[in-house]
Amino acid sequence: MEPFAVGIIAFIALFVLIFLKVPIAFAFAFTGFMGLIYLAGFKPAMSVLSMSIWTGVTSYTLMAVPLFILMGLFASHSGIGGGLYNAASKWLGKLPGGLAIATTWGCAGFAACTGSSAAGMLVFGPISYEPMKDAGYSKTLALGTICCGATIGSMIPPSISFIVYGSITDESIGRLFMAGVFPGILEAVLYSITIFVLIYIGIWKGPAGAPSTWKEKFLSLKGVWGMLVLMGLVIGGIYRGIFTPTEASGIGALGAFIILLARKGFKWALIKSSLVETMRTTCMVFTIIIGSIVFARLMALSGLNMWLLNLITGWNAPPMIIVVITLFILFILGFVMPVTSTIVLLVPFLYPIFTTVLGYSGIWFGVLVCVMAEIAVVTPPIGMNLFMMKGLFGKDATMGEIFKGAMPFVLADVVRVAILVAFPAICLWLPGTMYG
Repeated sequence: MEPFAVGIIAFIALFVLIFLKVPIAFAFAFTGFMGLIYLAGFKPAMSVLSMSIWTGVTSYTLMAVPLFILMGLFASHSGIGGGLYNAASKWLGKLPGGLAIATTWGCAGFAACTGSSAAGMLVFGPISYEPMKDAGYSKTLALGTICCGATIGSMIPPSISFIVYGSITDESIGRLFMAGVFPGILEAVLYSITIFVLIYIGIWKGPAGAPSTWKEKFLSLKGVWGMLVLMGLVIGGIYRGIFTPTEASGIGALGAFIILLARKGFKWALIKSSLVETMRTTCMVFTIIIGSIVFARLMALSGLNMWLLNLITGWNAPPMIIVVITLFILFILGFVMPVTSTIVLLVPFLYPIFTTVLGYSGIWFGVLVCVMAEIAVVTPPIGMNLFMMKGLFGKDATMGEIFKGAMPFVLADVVRVAILVAFPAICLWLPGTMYG
């Protein structure tokens, strides 16, 4: 059988295994390994597997992943999320939909302490849902805000998605982090506008709350100092060129640990829980990366990636048409794959096309990849974060209510993507001002 045909069969087999609910990391590794055995033999395939494991677990760049995860867990256990929500609700609660808007901006602030949408959802779900419910907010508004507001964690640094993208493409992770700041803020702004408009026209209910006194507002700011410290250490240190992203991850984890001690004291149960969950999440991410490396080696050996590159090169379509098609592919795959899996599967194929053939910035492309992957995981009917929401709220929320709550925010995200495509400077200006 021709190598090209083996690559096609392996790609089909990968998705068959995924739909059969085989864990994605093992689906990557199995199809890649079996294809390599067929094309090159058992010993070369074993060599690729062993080197993939070594490359995955010894990468200096990827060392930042467990440390940023640990930073987020320490921050979560220290109560930073609650402090952010309390401050935001004091300042914004008197507006129509103020508690929902406060949840959105609380998620944006907490994003600077962690790198994933799941963490934001788990923190702000228990904190913000009951106050919105008790204030008479539409259940769909409350659920949609929590589900989609948490995705800001994939944009505002430190984003795990950007670390994985940078490790694959060799783009500067520090510049990728900075590129995500304004798109993340834009996401929070568009979500806030969506909430306000839908309440104003009567689709959602979000009664204005009682105004807080100026004393209450300023006292609430005591709850945000932990987030500001971590943001200054991590984002400020990377921006000024004081730390590399990997060094910043260690500094951030230490800073979050000190904040945890200052707020909660030395509680071994919280520390142990953070360490165990860090190991669990890190193993999941690294296993996906290792499996994807094996699969990528098969794609290179089969020539499938070069075929795609030559196809695009020989196709005289306008570059923007290729961009739109690519975004659509990222969106579709994001339905059935976690963000990390989408990135490691498609970026090795698409990055050379965008940077070499079309001449676009790899930083800008990285932002679009992460944006589209996150939109997909909150898009009904099979976005993965929607089912995480169902698991979080159980019988208190139906899938229909979660779907209805998410859709307006997905439409706001479509507007955001259009803005980022039309104005790449939103992503590229801040990285261009960095030191180092």
